[in-house]
Amino acid sequence: MKTDSLKKRYAIKLLANIITGIINAFLIAIVPKALGPVTYGHFTFLQQFFNQVVSFLDASTSTAFFTKLSADNDRRELIKAYSIFSLILLFILFISVFLIEKLGYSQSLLTGIPDDYIYLGLWFCFLTWLTQVYIKISDAYALTVSVEIIKIMHKLLMLGVLLYIIDFLSFDLSIYYYFHFLSLFSFICVLTILFGKRKIIIRSTFSSTTDYKKIISEFYLFCSPIFLFNIIAISIGIFDIWLLQKTSGSVQTGYYGLAYSIAAMCFLFTSAMTPVITREFSKSFAENDLQEISRLFERYVPLLYAVAAYFSVFIAFEAESLLAIFTDERFKDVCFVLVIIAFYPLHQTYGQINAALFFATGDTIKYRNIGLVSSFVGLIFSYLFIYKLELAAVGFAYKMVITQFLSVNLQLYFNVKKLKLKFINFLSHQIYTILFFSVCAYISSTAINIDNHVGINFIVTGVLYSALVILNIFIFPAVFGVNKPQIMALLTNVKKKLYNF
Repeated sequence: MKTDSLKKRYAIKLLANIITGIINAFLIAIVPKALGPVTYGHFTFLQQFFNQVVSFLDASTSTAFFTKLSADNDRRELIKAYSIFSLILLFILFISVFLIEKLGYSQSLLTGIPDDYIYLGLWFCFLTWLTQVYIKISDAYALTVSVEIIKIMHKLLMLGVLLYIIDFLSFDLSIYYYFHFLSLFSFICVLTILFGKRKIIIRSTFSSTTDYKKIISEFYLFCSPIFLFNIIAISIGIFDIWLLQKTSGSVQTGYYGLAYSIAAMCFLFTSAMTPVITREFSKSFAENDLQEISRLFERYVPLLYAVAAYFSVFIAFEAESLLAIFTDERFKDVCFVLVIIAFYPLHQTYGQINAALFFATGDTIKYRNIGLVSSFVGLIFSYLFIYKLELAAVGFAYKMVITQFLSVNLQLYFNVKKLKLKFINFLSHQIYTILFFSVCAYISSTAINIDNHVGINFIVTGVLYSALVILNIFIFPAVFGVNKPQIMALLTNVKKKLYNF
């Protein structure tokens, strides 16, 4: 099967993520105001809670599935085996929630959440997880271009459906969940048809003899070193969101959810590269080409971090304006939460690529050990910021950003050592990149002040900020992990293409 180039796959994923980001901006502008802080807090809590539960049941098997399928596309028996595992996961999920409800523990674990929403939240998170598995299959077979085009069209169509629902139906949380069910299930159906046409999922895929014992053994060897870490990390993740909900209520959970949703838009621009580069890591390691992995890591990690920083720093400086555009007075207290959590996507980018390298090289034991240390450090921060200091959503934001910074830099240290690169270069890049964008954001924010026109003020500030960044790239090209000759070569190439056009 002919595969598209890495650049082409990244470009189409980036385009899809940009459109997704625009659509998510519409959702943030519409949904929280339509639901209100309390109900949006219910949605956030259920989403976070069940995402952690599904991750626990997943136990990194989806990562093993993607890594092994990327290394050898002919192993279609993996798809059959993982389909059965998906059904088992769904069964265990439902039985667990059913027993918790019947034994009277639902309000202890899901404090303050109406029972009507619990199963809706469960289905939402399972279908979201299943969609991600489908995306992993498409990335493993390098069908990125086709799938991302489908994703773009699907997103635009479903945005129209949501706008219709809000205008013509009595919009509430139940309706919002049913909208997601329609969106996720239809996307899964379309991808199933595509996989059939591309001969990825065919009749023999499910009728052929499969050595389940061998596959289980492979997955066990891959996942068992990090099983303990998954249990502890996910348990702490559930405890964190439960503690926030228990001590501060649904309103603060809603504040956190809104701030995180806005900040997560920064990650859309870098997350496009993660599955693409993971595939390249897996294939290069299978070919014993550590030099190529080192080249990819050194080339793309600083660039992706800088792209994330470009958006994150601007959001932090313009948090008040963003909230004024997207929300109303009920969410004004989200501002400081957003300022802090805006920096989370920076090291989330590092975390994704670090994890990709650990998994691609099979070094899951070291990944587990680092994760265990980070998880317990994070638990201390949760107790300090959320419970002891009673900082609510602000405390949760502090915990997330600080823990993420410490964790990914510990991972980074061992990864660059393995690749024979210099850790200090990557660490210093993180610091001066933030300083670079902060100076540009500060100048643009203080220079522009259009009273009573928040939207126009935000756009003009953004334009000035972008102009300052572009102009200063020629002075500080290292921010984006490039040098002046590379910038000049890029400009020359662009001029040639424009001239030929």
